[in-house]
Amino acid sequence: MKSYQQLAQQLKHQQLLLQNSDSKALLTHNAELQQLMQQLNNHAQHRGEHLIALGMTADDAGMKCLLAALPTQYSQQARQLWQQLYDVTLQCQEQNNANGRLLAQQKQMMDKLLKPQQQYSYSPNI
Repeated sequence: MKSYQQLAQQLKHQQLLLQNSDSKALLTHNAELQQLMQQLNNHAQHRGEHLIALGMTADDAGMKCLLAALPTQYSQQARQLWQQLYDVTLQCQEQNNANGRLLAQQKQMMDKLLKPQQQYSYSPNI
């Protein structure tokens, strides 16, 4: 859970760097972000391997099956933690999408500034 919370913070920081057009800091930040993403991918892979070893599918349905199989005293807390993890991943996805839109807007603006002739040119592409 902490790794996904860290990802959420890093994605917010990435947005700030994008807004400030700090390309040097973005290069360093994106390298760190890639390392964190690899770590999260490794965790997901291990989680899937454990689910398979328990005879379940390596997906949300498998995790729900595992949670249902737990004793009641552990099941409720585990479900809450799984829901919290899911919620944080949704936040990360939304932030990543917002960063992508911001980056696309910046690219469009740069294209207009650097290639103004293309803005008004006509092409015989039919």
